[in-house]
Amino acid sequence: MDNKSKQVDIRNLANLSRSILNGIVGDYLVQANNPLAIEMAFYHKNQALTLDNTLVQQLTEKSENAPTEKQLSNKVVVLIHGLTNLETVWDLKPDISEIEQGEGVSENANDTSVDNAIDNYGLRIQKAYGFSPFYLRYNTGLSIQENGHQLSELLSQLASAYPIEIDEIVLMGFSMGGLLIRSAQKVAQDTKLGWIERLSNCYYIGTPHEGSPLEKFGHLTSSIVRLIPREYISHWADWIDMRSEGIQDLKHGLLHLKNPDADTEVDQDDPYEQSVRCGSFYTHAQHHFISGALSRNKDSLVNKFFGDSLVRHSSANPISAPEDSKQAHFAGIPHIPLAHSEKVYQQIKQWFDEHDEIELKYAEPAADLESGSSQPDRLSNQEIISGTIDLLATAYDHTVEAVEKVHHSITKEPYTLLKKIPVVKEVSEPVSSAHKDILDTIYFSLKEGGKLAHKGAKLIAPRKRQNSQRKKTEDE
Repeated sequence: MDNKSKQVDIRNLANLSRSILNGIVGDYLVQANNPLAIEMAFYHKNQALTLDNTLVQQLTEKSENAPTEKQLSNKVVVLIHGLTNLETVWDLKPDISEIEQGEGVSENANDTSVDNAIDNYGLRIQKAYGFSPFYLRYNTGLSIQENGHQLSELLSQLASAYPIEIDEIVLMGFSMGGLLIRSAQKVAQDTKLGWIERLSNCYYIGTPHEGSPLEKFGHLTSSIVRLIPREYISHWADWIDMRSEGIQDLKHGLLHLKNPDADTEVDQDDPYEQSVRCGSFYTHAQHHFISGALSRNKDSLVNKFFGDSLVRHSSANPISAPEDSKQAHFAGIPHIPLAHSEKVYQQIKQWFDEHDEIELKYAEPAADLESGSSQPDRLSNQEIISGTIDLLATAYDHTVEAVEKVHHSITKEPYTLLKKIPVVKEVSEPVSSAHKDILDTIYFSLKEGGKLAHKGAKLIAPRKRQNSQRKKTEDE
């Protein structure tokens, strides 16, 4: 492997690690203004696109997949990845149609290697139907509502910056991405954003519309641990609950979101009302639902309880789905491979063949290929060091806090018992008080060390204000 390939591999591993980190603690990264937080944007060859009048230049390049003069058309398909993924979760191997044997699974879907022979649903749809593909990258640790707001705004910006009129928009979401699509539809309808009128079709692939059993298990575990009447055990529930808002939102899918027209949450006993009122399906668009399963046996108990490993069939095909929606189920294809399966793509292609046909038009070729303003999603060394130190300091803070709670809780029990014995009560009380003072002093010093680390991280790289702070600031 040459040095250039090694550099690419290291960068790809860093991008994937960053996306996983954002999925787990992305909301904290934004609150702390940590430079490792991902800001939502459309990406092309690992570069964030700037939505302005240089869009054609940014996307124009000679390749077999998209001829220069046909880079941007009046039809757009937007592909939205899931929790902890990158846009590369859609990538198929170059020879995928030859090596697949039944399930159509591409190994190592999150491999972000830059390859001229790259293949994915978006590029295939572009070749077959002329749709210009746009791939979203976003912080999956933020709430579904916040990311839905950002996606809706970004689609408006795309329509404004586009070199020709967009006549048709297709949204395709994998897993959490499908929830973002529904949230964005509701935002656009509530705020009357123009892009929603061009939305023709929506694809929800392995989307937990009514929740994921894995997150429900995490919530149940946290609740059980919290009920244990020993502080040095029950406090570990706080650690379990440190998972991001995005992950916790997957407990109920869209069912837990508040109805914007009421002060209380929607009726928890009516799944149809919950799903319809919390995430709208645009009535003028066609909606398609795709689900998978671990076993090829449709009656398998494994499929019944675990579905595709993360999403059950009933959740991927919600009770609130419009009556004219279309559904497809792929037994034997688990969750992640749904985003890069030959069999799934063939179903998508069949549905695309049924779309109402709109005359295809193309934007003019870019006059100056060197004037594009796309920005590589590459953090400086100072930002990486700063963000890493801040995270390590945060982990240190929580560890010190946990150890302090355990220490105080364990030492508290024997002194509580001694205080009940008259003979030693007078001695135990001052000893207990002195012991507590010593512990408080020790842990105060340890906590100060964490504060110094946080300050040092900020000095290494000044923090940029994250876009996702917008809504919080407006609410305040």
